[in-house]
Amino acid sequence: MTLDEVSAPTTSGSLRAGPSLACDLSWVLSVAARPSWRAKYPLSSEMFLGREELAERVSDFWTDGRPETCFTEMQALAHHAGAITETDPARLWPALEAATASVPLDLGLESENPEDRDLILRRLEKLKGSPDLLHTYLDLLEEVWEPIDGIWQGALPQMEEEGRQVLAQLERGRALEELMASECETFHARLPEINARIQSGRSLLIVPCFFFGKSLYLEFPGLTLIGTGFTHSDMGARARTDSVARRLKTVADPTRLALLHYLARRPSTVGDLAITFGLAQPTVSMHIKLLRQTGLVTAARRDGRLHLRADPAATESLLDDLRRVVVQGDSTTGSDRMPATVVDATRSAGPVTA
Repeated sequence: MTLDEVSAPTTSGSLRAGPSLACDLSWVLSVAARPSWRAKYPLSSEMFLGREELAERVSDFWTDGRPETCFTEMQALAHHAGAITETDPARLWPALEAATASVPLDLGLESENPEDRDLILRRLEKLKGSPDLLHTYLDLLEEVWEPIDGIWQGALPQMEEEGRQVLAQLERGRALEELMASECETFHARLPEINARIQSGRSLLIVPCFFFGKSLYLEFPGLTLIGTGFTHSDMGARARTDSVARRLKTVADPTRLALLHYLARRPSTVGDLAITFGLAQPTVSMHIKLLRQTGLVTAARRDGRLHLRADPAATESLLDDLRRVVVQGDSTTGSDRMPATVVDATRSAGPVTA
């Protein structure tokens, strides 16, 4: 299947726009692999509530010590398969499997720095050389995506419309850098090169993305891919306000709010909290489970005991999200507006943190 055969994208010459399951999945996997990011990106992190073991398997899948490079090799496989704009998971998984056998191990990947490029190619080589590893990999992707496919499929019409709007602005002469509003130094440094490629006829694919932030930049053979955050549609706004509402519901309970307040001042165990508040341990455990699921409380095992503490970053994220929804009328967090192209402003193909 080639890009021209994918039903979703809008096309105009070498300019295309359409959703990409592979790109949105890459972001969800990225958040799963970084526990420190879950408070900043609650919409993605909520995909793993009650599935913490799955998030750990995502984080531990690659043993090369670089989870921050996300699963960019999966997007490279999707492009090689002609399925970067595929929206049906039942077609994407076999396309990825089939592409593995023939994917080149000398891809240019000009959007990556040399270290990340080498790492991505090594991962492709491992998948290519081990059918068992490949099947485990594809099973993991499918397991992560299956429970979130419904909400994403429901948003497809709005994502397609957003792609058309971005494409129309490009056709009216709006500069790429204006539409992306990226603060990434690497992205801006490469803009002359990116624009030159596009002007010479290289295909440009604009990908409206549901689960992540403002922009994504990837270079594949014959294709420049730039993602834009899904921020303008009612569907995207509803999903994000639902995220805020779920976290507010958690702290609306007086006991949970009191526990959170106490843990902000004094890290404790469940047993200590039960004594302090005069509650049964199972009751405290139930409240703590809900607080942990929303990321407001974190836990670390020390000396055989689980020590709990409030996560100030998660609390600040909730307050920021609420402020933007109610006061500013914008349901995306400040960090969602950062480009999803370079990790720590130095490594591409992953989201940027503030």
